[in-house]
Amino acid sequence: MSNATRKSNPFGARQTFETGAGKAAFFRLSTLEDRGLTRIAELPFSIRVLLESALRSCDGFAVTEDHVNCLSGWKPAMADPVEIPF
Repeated sequence: MSNATRKSNPFGARQTFETGAGKAAFFRLSTLEDRGLTRIAELPFSIRVLLESALRSCDGFAVTEDHVNCLSGWKPAMADPVEIPF
């Protein structure tokens, strides 16, 4: 995997599929669950949306792996407030 690929897909969640117009991509939240970072079924839908956005936008600069990890471990009563890039 190249450095550019790791930067834009550090969790290995990007998947591609063929469409009539060519290849398209999506980011699989279940990859984070497979890595033990989260339990998708326990996250509210709104957090899943934010998590998918962070995962898709993870560039190591504006959205970092720490942002994705923080959202992956979201709990209703988190001790410290966390800024979420959106």
